[in-house]
Amino acid sequence: MSLRNLKWAALAAVFAMTQLACYNTYTINNDELSKLEASVDRYEVVEVLADCPDDEVGHQSPGLDGTRFAEAATTEPPAEVEEEVVTDALIKRVDTDDLRGCTKVPVSTVNALTVLTRGGTEQRVTPFNFVMDDVQLVSPEYDVLVQLDQVAGAEVREFSMAKTVAAITTISMLTVGTFVGISVLAPDEEGFN
Repeated sequence: MSLRNLKWAALAAVFAMTQLACYNTYTINNDELSKLEASVDRYEVVEVLADCPDDEVGHQSPGLDGTRFAEAATTEPPAEVEEEVVTDALIKRVDTDDLRGCTKVPVSTVNALTVLTRGGTEQRVTPFNFVMDDVQLVSPEYDVLVQLDQVAGAEVREFSMAKTVAAITTISMLTVGTFVGISVLAPDEEGFN
């Protein structure tokens, strides 16, 4: 490979690293997606459960069959429990007892949110700026109208400081290494006499 092609390959690698390395991507189901829709109560950050081990993308709990219905009918209803623990009026938190192996992800309007459909398409929406009812999901900002039975879940992208620092460090080392490599490999030339 010539030095010119090596430079282009290094430039392409640097560009790819800057585009791919700075975010963590998590998958949430429809129940967690509904926490991120527009509502009367305004929150700056809402915590959702993502990448749950017992969930498929968009998996919703099945209806009660005969055995489950009998078990549900014989158990006592839970005592009144406060739905959420709020330490700040602008943050809606998830109780740490509810994690069940899931990852807790704080979502705000700066997070990228992509709705996944059963047909394999993806639709971009902004958290807290879309509405889900019994029939459809509507996002006026991106002109999205999707039947709710076609929604398979969503992907949330979160900024990763560790990946960003690693990308910047790698790019810096690659740049310095390129200059050192060029100066070492360059042929000796005499200056102007």
